[in-house]
Amino acid sequence: MEDKMVEIARFQQTSDAEMLVNLLRSEGIGCYVRDGISSRVMFGYVDSGGAKVELLQKDIQQAAEIMKDHGYEVSEKLLEMIAFENSEQNRIYKQSKEKLSKALTVIIILMIALLGILIYLNKYFNG
Repeated sequence: MEDKMVEIARFQQTSDAEMLVNLLRSEGIGCYVRDGISSRVMFGYVDSGGAKVELLQKDIQQAAEIMKDHGYEVSEKLLEMIAFENSEQNRIYKQSKEKLSKALTVIIILMIALLGILIYLNKYFNG
């Protein structure tokens, strides 16, 4: 699983986002509040989208369970991300990505070797 940051919750009040972050951190999940300051400064004047709680994608499932246990609403979007992480499609995607990465590495190595041979042959025949 990639170490990609994802939004798991959004609050109008920064203090509500900070309470969730503190709960998740107390359970060993690293997370933070994004846009907390702008949400606090602009509150009532501009809709800044609220304070967002973000964490690593690998921690989504554990965070969702903690949120449910403590009465937080878990969004459909978050549940879909959990389902995708656990899906067969995601496993196949990761395997394909690894195979493609290996194939590209082999192609690059072969291209470098071919370039080296061409340089050697050029020097050999042109003196």
